[in-house]
Amino acid sequence: MSNLNNAEKLLFIEQDEWGPVIVTEHCDTRYLSFGPGDEQSRQNKHHPALPEHEYIQAMCLILLLVKPKSALVLGLGAGCLVSALHHAIKGVRISAVELRPLVIEVAKRFFRLPSSKKITLIPQNANHFIAQKPDRKTDIIFADIYGFKGVDLYQLRPEFIDDCCMHLKEGGSLVLNCWLEHQTHTALLPFLRRKFSQVWQCELSSGNWVILATNTPFLGNKKHLKQQADALQQSTQIDLFRALNQLELVE
Repeated sequence: MSNLNNAEKLLFIEQDEWGPVIVTEHCDTRYLSFGPGDEQSRQNKHHPALPEHEYIQAMCLILLLVKPKSALVLGLGAGCLVSALHHAIKGVRISAVELRPLVIEVAKRFFRLPSSKKITLIPQNANHFIAQKPDRKTDIIFADIYGFKGVDLYQLRPEFIDDCCMHLKEGGSLVLNCWLEHQTHTALLPFLRRKFSQVWQCELSSGNWVILATNTPFLGNKKHLKQQADALQQSTQIDLFRALNQLELVE
């Protein structure tokens, strides 16, 4: 999203202690941003559960590898990932941790975040939350901790990965949304390979680098994943094929 222009309608702007929260609309699409030139989230008003951003589609590729009963999302944004998970997996229990109460309010008010007993919203610093011993472990953790200045670099550190593993059930999975520039963190993939039985990655044209690490054995191949993606699209209309074409196993 470029700076606000005449074709975009400003729906909401408010400041909290971390900066502005801005919602704009252009035709059928709504945008959440945390500053000028920033685009945190994008949603089609008529299809709120279908992920628009390629990086969210890539994060959802984990659903082709595992069938979770629970998920923990670190960083809510407009709730587009939460909406997609709630739509794609019947009965999944989702907890979402978001630092900014104002962002939670905006996700509910402008982005049709589902209201469900299966969805728990936690207004807390995600790094502090994940460092605490969990009351209940989860099947998947999605780490998407971003601000106006970009990704929270703490989610690339071994301490963060260890904390996530503490929250995962046996056979659990971790999904990280990073930038391609973070591939210079040469210790990240080897550390993940020591912690998980399989690590996959997607290098996206958007500049995102999505990593999927799992301890659930996957004995299929790319053909099987395409069959899974087709079945998911048939049942939910969520199209993961573009992201799937970029998915590679880290050897």
